[in-house]
Amino acid sequence: GSLALAGDLLPQAVKGVAFAAHGLANGLEAIVSNTYGHEAGKEISFLETVTLIALLIAFATRVAAKMQTNLFARTHSYYLLLKPCAESEALQAMDDHGVVESAGGRSLVAALTTAFRACISERREGNNGSEAHELKVEALLEAFQSLKIIGEAIGPLMGLSVKNDESNVQKVRRVVARHDSGRVPTIRALLEAEKASGVHRPGALLADPSAAMALLWMRRTMQYYIGVMLGAVDASHSLSSKCRTAYASILEPYHGWLLKNTFNMVLSAVPSRDEFIARLAPGVKPKHVRRAVCFGDIHECVPLMEEVVAILQQLFEELDLEDKRKS
Repeated sequence: GSLALAGDLLPQAVKGVAFAAHGLANGLEAIVSNTYGHEAGKEISFLETVTLIALLIAFATRVAAKMQTNLFARTHSYYLLLKPCAESEALQAMDDHGVVESAGGRSLVAALTTAFRACISERREGNNGSEAHELKVEALLEAFQSLKIIGEAIGPLMGLSVKNDESNVQKVRRVVARHDSGRVPTIRALLEAEKASGVHRPGALLADPSAAMALLWMRRTMQYYIGVMLGAVDASHSLSSKCRTAYASILEPYHGWLLKNTFNMVLSAVPSRDEFIARLAPGVKPKHVRRAVCFGDIHECVPLMEEVVAILQQLFEELDLEDKRKS
């Protein structure tokens, strides 16, 4: 009954949103025309299309979330219908120390832990005599690519951001391909070689595209995802609120008008904490076990990600590559 009612109301609601977007854009065009002239008003008219698309995407995402028809939930539901017995007894177990185990391992976050641990190499002596870690280029790129599970768990509107992350990985790989891979096995060696080529300007003004610019945004993405993951295990506020806080402190200072508005649309469709966790641990039941498994994996993964971020931050500051311009 609910699905049928939603099916009847959805076309009318979409028409209403479209009508509102059309009126908003026309009103803006009229204001600009009266203030700056007819030509300026015509130039602003493209906002009608942009506003309409944004509102429709946000509305459709909200409806899908309310109806619980997201891809993750549906896929898992069918999986359970097909295999209700074979795995139901193996989905949870608790050892003598109270550590929860799940069938087939843990949540999807466990793979992130393995990936980020693999990209940190042995210790070396730092410039000031202290010990430091190196980051392996290919292992870091693979670890970063595996982070897309966090973006996908936040929701479909993160798709554009995930694609941009993949583009940054390819930018780094193209720079690596121009060097003998044996000469740039670490992120330090790669950044030093690129800087020595003279592509960047003094004062941390990075060339774009470049490995340094791509890695800078990859690091910021890692920092944002750390904030999201920590927000998932902190029940003091909603996950949406935690995501907004993380965005405001990490990404927003470097986003221009377009990126800010795009991300605000993403943040308006952040799922509930339970839904986010279900997407990260789709094969674990019941809910309290899923939470325990996922939270444990997050607490194990985040320190490794923070270590990678700290190494990158120190390296960028040392090489004068910390470009703080807005994108």
